[in-house]
Amino acid sequence: MMQKSTIMRVALSLFVSVLFAFSGFAQVTTSAISGLVADSKGEGLPGATIIAVHIPSGTKYGTVSNVSGRYTFPAVRVGGPFKVTATFVGYKEQVKDGVITNLGTSANVDFKLADEGTVLDEVKVVASSTDVFSSSRTGAS
Repeated sequence: MMQKSTIMRVALSLFVSVLFAFSGFAQVTTSAISGLVADSKGEGLPGATIIAVHIPSGTKYGTVSNVSGRYTFPAVRVGGPFKVTATFVGYKEQVKDGVITNLGTSANVDFKLADEGTVLDEVKVVASSTDVFSSSRTGAS
């Protein structure tokens, strides 16, 4: 008969080998889209809005660029085509069509937005007072 310590070693080695055997079956099923949104000087635009639309299914993904102007869509459908749009206040919208994603990789889509000369109208603030709040009124009425 086998000793108890030998049985434990065999059981432990069997458990470890089964654990490693199943770790190889993990699969990647998505892709990513990432890039940089910059102005005409090449400086990143923080807070730019980026929308990606998977044309065949209509699936929409949205994000905002970080402080350096970079963005990422970490888990998008594989294939395409995608329509990726970048917008930022005071800049012209830019669209990139036909973006194709590959399994387990990131498609790089950079934007260089041009200034949009926009003149804003003046804002007038008008205020009026009412007698609801008055120093002569005290208590409930």
